[in-house]
Amino acid sequence: MPHLRVEYSSNMAGRLDGASLAQAACDALLSSGVFNPPDSIKVRLIPVEHFRVGSGADHGFVHAELAMLSGRDKATKQRLTEALVLAMSACIGPGPQTVQVTADARDMDRDVYAKRLLPAT
Repeated sequence: MPHLRVEYSSNMAGRLDGASLAQAACDALLSSGVFNPPDSIKVRLIPVEHFRVGSGADHGFVHAELAMLSGRDKATKQRLTEALVLAMSACIGPGPQTVQVTADARDMDRDVYAKRLLPAT
């Protein structure tokens, strides 16, 4: 907890570096002060090969979905999603398409979330 899933359209190839985007998103979450310990944050990037923007326009997208344990207020969630949009936007280079950068925050039910840490050997 939290889990950050970032999907991005395949037409973004050459406009973003996955490792840099993952680092920037993780840094945005770390600097928020909301999550402790820092290693509880998990970020994963998922390229989307087949997609469509409603009108068929050649737009690109980067969308982050932040899932975190329930109990945080709306203002905190909004601060986190805005920080993610800013951090991810800074990682996108120039290119021919309009790019939609979005983020959403979702609650995971504390009563049913399960986690187990397996120690290194």
